Amino acid sequence: MSKIKILHCISSVDADAGTEKQLEEWIRRIDRDRFEIHLCCFEGGERFLRLARYAHTLILPVRRAYTPWGLLQIWRLRRYINAHGIHIVQTYFIKSNIVGTLAARRSKCRAIVSCRLDLGYWFNARLHRVFCHLDKHATRLLANAEAVKRAVMRNEQVRADKIDIIYNRVDTSAYAPGTGDPAVAEDLGVPADAKVVGIIANLRPVKDHDLFLRAAAIVAGEVPDTAFLLLGQGRCREALEPLANELGIADKVFFAGRVGYVQDYLERMDIGCLSSKSEGFPNTIVEYMAAGLPVVATDVGGMREAVEHGVTGYVVPHGRPEDFATPIIDLLTNDGKREEMGRAALERCREKWDLDITIREFEEYYADLARGGGR
Repeated sequence: MSKIKILHCISSVDADAGTEKQLEEWIRRIDRDRFEIHLCCFEGGERFLRLARYAHTLILPVRRAYTPWGLLQIWRLRRYINAHGIHIVQTYFIKSNIVGTLAARRSKCRAIVSCRLDLGYWFNARLHRVFCHLDKHATRLLANAEAVKRAVMRNEQVRADKIDIIYNRVDTSAYAPGTGDPAVAEDLGVPADAKVVGIIANLRPVKDHDLFLRAAAIVAGEVPDTAFLLLGQGRCREALEPLANELGIADKVFFAGRVGYVQDYLERMDIGCLSSKSEGFPNTIVEYMAAGLPVVATDVGGMREAVEHGVTGYVVPHGRPEDFATPIIDLLTNDGKREEMGRAALERCREKWDLDITIREFEEYYADLARGGGR
């Protein structure tokens, strides 16, 4: 039997973010005896070059889709799809969803899968019109959480039976306790005897690190020997550092940027947090759980689908720093509860959120699409 040929269309794979890292793992791990993978990006980079070992790669220099140059690149991608006999085109995010769907709709491919990976916080009236048009040409929409599926139904007026769900998952062995070097955090100045509350998220407004720091100030007042570790990069750092100083906790807050491996910082953390205003199904949450950490997260997106409230962590309303700080204080002052929740998180992650499950689901999903063009 010939291989099923899949083309992933995404603006770039080189951002140090969840979807890009997940896509790299999917491409590396999928059964290459059954599937042939193609990767189309609008720019190159280190991860793109790495993936050339596992996929046929194409760069289309698209800045804006609805320009003569953009339309030419759409035509080029359609020719590529037909020339390589692509069966399935899978698209991600705004621009690549537009380019990939328009290229595939008049091609010979059998199915177009359009991904939805968040609650659509970026949606506006213009994009609503664009995506409602694109949805007519997509074979399936693919969400990464039940909460995301509901948001797509609401935002884009799409029927439930056109939207599938495949969750993000992680390589649990790669993030297991003991896989990191905690000395890396101490190199930043984190005291060796401090309890560490960490957040792994790029420094963007939607992640609301402002809420995290305001909660940290409350926690520091109750548990003075606590350090707060922020791993991520982005333009918000310029505002967050002065905020930490204003709150009187600058000596307890450590910005790691993206130095070293995530596992090294997870190894040093006692609690993993996420304070976002909006999420889909964040990889960070299952990375915390894979490292045996209890989680404190805001109740947005698929958080409750990942975290079992009161068992593997706490899910709290977004908004009030007091609400976010309370469970952190509870866990820091109760070693037994913190350790018990960490063990429960690790067990649940290994049972439910291991990456091999997602790989198997995608292989079955692609086989279904190749046979029938949609479920």
